[in-house]
Amino acid sequence: MASITQLYKTPPHGDGGMEEYKKKLFRHRAGLGIRFLICAVVVLVIVVGLWIWFRGRTYAGYEVVSSVESTSAVNTQYAEYNGQLLRYSRDGISCVNAKNEAVWSQTYNMHYPILDICGSAVVIADQQGSEAYVFNSQGLLTQITTRLPIQQVSVSAQGVTALLLNDSAASWIYLYDAEGNVLAESRCSLDETGQPLSISISRDGSKLAVSYLQVQEGSAGSCVVFYNFGSVGANFVDKIVSSTVYEDTIIPRVEYLSSSVCAAVSDQGIIFYEGAEIPEEGAALTLDAEILSVFFGTDRVGIITEEAQTADEAAEETGKKTGKKTEEEAGRYQVNVYDTAGRTVLSLRTDLKYTQAKISEDMLILYNDTECEIYSAQGVLKYAGTFDTAIGDLYKAAGFRKYVVVFSDRTDIIKLK
Repeated sequence: MASITQLYKTPPHGDGGMEEYKKKLFRHRAGLGIRFLICAVVVLVIVVGLWIWFRGRTYAGYEVVSSVESTSAVNTQYAEYNGQLLRYSRDGISCVNAKNEAVWSQTYNMHYPILDICGSAVVIADQQGSEAYVFNSQGLLTQITTRLPIQQVSVSAQGVTALLLNDSAASWIYLYDAEGNVLAESRCSLDETGQPLSISISRDGSKLAVSYLQVQEGSAGSCVVFYNFGSVGANFVDKIVSSTVYEDTIIPRVEYLSSSVCAAVSDQGIIFYEGAEIPEEGAALTLDAEILSVFFGTDRVGIITEEAQTADEAAEETGKKTGKKTEEEAGRYQVNVYDTAGRTVLSLRTDLKYTQAKISEDMLILYNDTECEIYSAQGVLKYAGTFDTAIGDLYKAAGFRKYVVVFSDRTDIIKLK
């Protein structure tokens, strides 16, 4: 077989020699192309195979990568915060990093602290009290003191804060900038606007969604109202740019998922609203089962219901043909996650008697005091296990297969194996 050097050297003289040279050169180049194509296909098959294997891989245990001791007050609560951890109780709040070093902290005296996070902004307030504190990644931005008891809070990524205040006669919605100055206020009453049940401010701080309970002729319903505090809202009465009435439907929760998408969860399902300036009703889902829990992620809404699963469904999920599995054994809780178009992006059943459900970096995490289940975005159960100490919080950490597990006396970073 001719070498590359031989093929590319000066071709022999004559038409016959030149023609033979061209044929050899063509065959050599074609051979190189075929070999390259075969190698590319093999590499692609290996990459796709590894991707499928990793996506479907499950883990039976974990190793503790690092552990940092900590001391938490009684009734301390925890929240994931931009790769860091918020610890808060009746006495104060602190932001700590992976080494349990305080990034910032604030003391206060609250009876029942309630929290909201958007990006790097945090608001914590005393429910039924009169104090609220707003923070960013550097620490305290402002302290707000109200004249009426605080019922709910919502914060934007810039620190613009909405507070729902209640008294015996009426409710008030106040909007504050990041320095604590009042931007807007609105009085609400059951006879006039309705009783506000839930508030949520958009990520950019320009819009506010409010769900009102309305009673007409003895029948209870809801009205979802959107306020726009920008230039567009200035052209509307009371800055109300959108309002939709739902008869015989109670909507106890509204939640902005981004600057332009909001979700309303009712006793019958989910309604999505879209619009950068004037939100309009989009996809809507009707659920037959009673909603037990609701949780939110970036452009995601998770719903957990309790409903019986048939033996055939259980057999199909487990890959078995027997009908021996009873409904009690089949998966007590139905977990569905939807995107903003109303499409189901994850669906599974579990028997875990969870107390917390969350989406952390596209991973679905369910846990109670000592047990946890971790699912991929495709619904694959990556890990199910127990811990010897009560779990305070559990969320995805930076790094492959790594998670942060918060206990009252320590914080562990674990790696599934």
